[in-house]
Amino acid sequence: MPSRRGLKPLMIDANLALYALNPTVPVQRQVLDRFAAWHREGRAWYAPHLWRLEVASGLRKLVRAGMLSETEAQTLLDLVFSWEITVIPVDEHLLRQAFAWSGRLRDWVIYDSVYLALAEHLGAEFWTADRRLYRRAREAGAEFVHLFPLGEERG
Repeated sequence: MPSRRGLKPLMIDANLALYALNPTVPVQRQVLDRFAAWHREGRAWYAPHLWRLEVASGLRKLVRAGMLSETEAQTLLDLVFSWEITVIPVDEHLLRQAFAWSGRLRDWVIYDSVYLALAEHLGAEFWTADRRLYRRAREAGAEFVHLFPLGEERG
């Protein structure tokens, strides 16, 4: 499923969406600038169904931490629904592939593996700010996984 101009489709981890949505983090501008560049390139964006759940959960945590008001979080959630991202349901095939990826990553949970399975299926680039996920995925042969450079903001 190529994007316009033959570019690979794109998937972003929920953590990058939260950096883009959170005005209290210094890297917000950097993430938004990259998102805008990808949009200008005409990249097709995809996400597994759980992506919206993870973003909503992250927004709820920001409210609980006092970093966003309830109203601000609701507005940001509305914004997420307006993004041009094709959300893919997790069907039996994708879940089986994610289960296999989870084994390759030596991980007990399957959430991250769903992203890997979907990106692999779509031939997409998968971008994350999670260094641990990036390292383990690359060690398992996932050349399509990329670490979003956040400098010292993410450990």
